[in-house]
Amino acid sequence: MGTTADRADPRARAVIATACACLDAASMAWVVDDGQGDIMDLYDECVAAVRG
Repeated sequence: MGTTADRADPRARAVIATACACLDAASMAWVVDDGQGDIMDLYDECVAAVRG
């Protein structure tokens, strides 16, 4: 991932945006469950959903 002479490569931003969205979704699920469970397990579930 880098840049070309003509334009910036958007892939890095897409990866970061996906990670942030997964963290947001995991956080919301964790709060709905009153903080029960491991938030990182929820994050892993979200990432797995994105990966397919």
